[in-house]
Amino acid sequence: MRRGIGVSSRKAAKILRIAEDATLDMQKPSSYDDLLPASYRTPNDDIEPPILTIDFLKQELQVERLNDIHDWLWLAGRPMPARPLYYQKALRRDIVVHERMDLHLVWVDNRIFLKPIPRYLLDQQFWQEHLGCKEGCSVPTDGRHDSIQERAESTTCERCKIHQCALGFILSYAALISYESDLCIAKEANLVSSETTWPAWRSHVKKVLAEGKRHKINKRYIFGELRLARLNKIYKYTWRSPVRGYVSAYTSYVHFWHRNLVRIASLFAYLVVVLTAMQVGLATTRLQASYAFQQASFGFTVFSVLAPLAFVGLVSAFSLGALLYNLNATFAYWRKRSATVEHSRAVNIA
Repeated sequence: MRRGIGVSSRKAAKILRIAEDATLDMQKPSSYDDLLPASYRTPNDDIEPPILTIDFLKQELQVERLNDIHDWLWLAGRPMPARPLYYQKALRRDIVVHERMDLHLVWVDNRIFLKPIPRYLLDQQFWQEHLGCKEGCSVPTDGRHDSIQERAESTTCERCKIHQCALGFILSYAALISYESDLCIAKEANLVSSETTWPAWRSHVKKVLAEGKRHKINKRYIFGELRLARLNKIYKYTWRSPVRGYVSAYTSYVHFWHRNLVRIASLFAYLVVVLTAMQVGLATTRLQASYAFQQASFGFTVFSVLAPLAFVGLVSAFSLGALLYNLNATFAYWRKRSATVEHSRAVNIA
C-alpha cells in the first residue's frame, strides 16, 4: 500500500515539474508578457505575437496621422484637456472601446472612442526600461508648439517620441477619470482593470501631475476630444485621403446612397416651397406685371428641374469613382498580399 502511495507521489511530482517547466518556458521571452496583447498586426497584415520592440510600441502608442494635421486640429476640437467620463455620460455619449491610439478621444454622433489603458503603462519599471531615452537627446522644455519646438521634436529619438505619446495618453486619462464615479464608469466600460482602486488611481495621478512633465507630451494631446466629421473633412480637403477621409463615414454603398437621398429630399422640399410661393405671387396683379419677377420665376423653374438631376448625377459620379477607387485598391492589396504570402511560403520551405 505504501509502495503504491510512493509511486503516485513520484508521478504527481514529475507532472508538477513538467508543468512548472512549461510555465517557465512561457515566461522566458519577457517579464511583461502578461501585460501585452495576445497578438498584433504587422505592417504586412500578418498576425504575430507581440515583442517589445520600437516598431510594436510605435504601432501601439504613436499618433502620426493626427500630428500630420496638427495645424488644422483647432477646427476639430478645443485645446483643452478632455472632459471627465461622467460629463461624457451626461452628454449621452456611448463609450466605445477602440484599440487604435489615433482614435482615442475622437467622437461622432453619440459615440466617443476610447483606448483602454494598457497595463504595461501603469508599470514604472516598464517606463524606465522601454520608454526612457538612451541617446541623451533633447526634449522640448517649453509649452509652446511652434516651429522651434517642431524642429526640436524632429531631433528627438524614437524612444522620446513614444514617451511623449504615452505620457500624453496617461494625462488624458488623468482628465477623464477625475472623480470616483469616473473610475466606476471606466471599470464598467473595461477601460481600466477591475482591480484598480480609487486610492491607487488617485495616488498614480497625483504622482504624474506632480512630476511637471505636461509640457513634454505629444502635441496631439494639447487637444482633448476631436470631432470625427471635422477630421474627415480635413483629410479630404487637404488631399491626404480625398475619398475615405480620416475614417470612412460610410459602411456600405447603401449607407452612402441613403444619406445622400436624404439630402436630395431636403433640396426637393425646399424647391417645392419656393415654387409654391412663386405660383401664389404670379396670381397677384402686382407681380404679374413685374418683368423682374417673371424672369426670376422662369430661371428658378429651370433650376428646379435641373438641380435635382445634377445632384443625382453628381452623387452617382462620386459613387462610381469611389467604387473604381476601392476596386483598384482591393486589387493592388490582393497582389501585394499574394506576393507576401508566396514569399513567406518560399522562406518556410527553404
